[in-house]
Amino acid sequence: MNNIIGFTSSIPVEIIYAAGLIPCDLNNLFIGDPHPGLFIERAEESGFPATSCAWIKGIYSTVKKHGIKKVIAVVSGDCSSTHALAEVLEYEGVEIIPFAFPLNRSLKAMREALEEFRCYFGVSPDRVEACKQQLDTIRQQLEELDRLTWEEGQVSGEENHRFLVGASDFGGNPEQFSQELNTFLEEARQRHPKPPTFRLGVIGVPPIISNFYPVIEELGAEVVFNEVQRQFSLPGARNHDLASQYLVYTYPYAVSGRIADIKTEVSRRRIDGIIHYVQSFCFRQIEDIIIKKELPVPVLTIESDQPAPVDGRTITRLETFIEMLLGRQKSPHTRPLF
Repeated sequence: MNNIIGFTSSIPVEIIYAAGLIPCDLNNLFIGDPHPGLFIERAEESGFPATSCAWIKGIYSTVKKHGIKKVIAVVSGDCSSTHALAEVLEYEGVEIIPFAFPLNRSLKAMREALEEFRCYFGVSPDRVEACKQQLDTIRQQLEELDRLTWEEGQVSGEENHRFLVGASDFGGNPEQFSQELNTFLEEARQRHPKPPTFRLGVIGVPPIISNFYPVIEELGAEVVFNEVQRQFSLPGARNHDLASQYLVYTYPYAVSGRIADIKTEVSRRRIDGIIHYVQSFCFRQIEDIIIKKELPVPVLTIESDQPAPVDGRTITRLETFIEMLLGRQKSPHTRPLF
């Protein structure tokens, strides 16, 4: 495990791969476990409060279970609780490597942050650029997968989510990830296009709910836009140098940048409604106030805490929302508030 570097939120993985190390998105490792709920219990048994974010507790237990010795903590541009998590892990013997996205979103500050990060791992700029080119080729494949989702109807919202969220670390093996993606794309292109009746977007952190997408499909809608997951894949990365690439990545910065991106995709993908997923006890819940006022389509806010299937109340709310969209299509001037 000495060559594995865990991280708490998406970071410039090009530098990690350039150093000959294996980046590991601890969120994916946590939620990909067959029993993620046990990770929450173990963290609470270790002293984490019940009112802290499940992702933070899951990351803590993941590090402990897998014996990960080094963790990159994103201390600016992600969850504010990461600071406390990093302190606990460091106290328990884990080496913490901080990384901060510049809050002012300046190119100069981003270049300085990347340079410090690169020097820490002792890799050359040329090696980083070579890794970027390799990963950008995969990101281009992911853009095609995304297009097949919203334009052709040949990729489901859940499949879209699965591959795009995996782009945060490429599963620790870019070559294998690319092969699996290529195989999937070849199979998807053979499918009969199935334009969705209702076109939904999912914004916010990736849902911790286990059967979120199948439930939406059962209710007759299809997710054609996964906001944050798409950002993990850094769309258009080939058109930017490394610093600019991580400036156009919207997730670490102000909600205004995210809203601009969402509005563009709502128009381009002809989205009927937005589901804003918020994690319990997360500061990003407050951003829902601005999001609902700014987006041009109806927004349904769904909140969850634990990794578990969709509960009955949430199913009812989703069903009502989709029925409302049907009514809105028939009477486009009606826009109920959610």
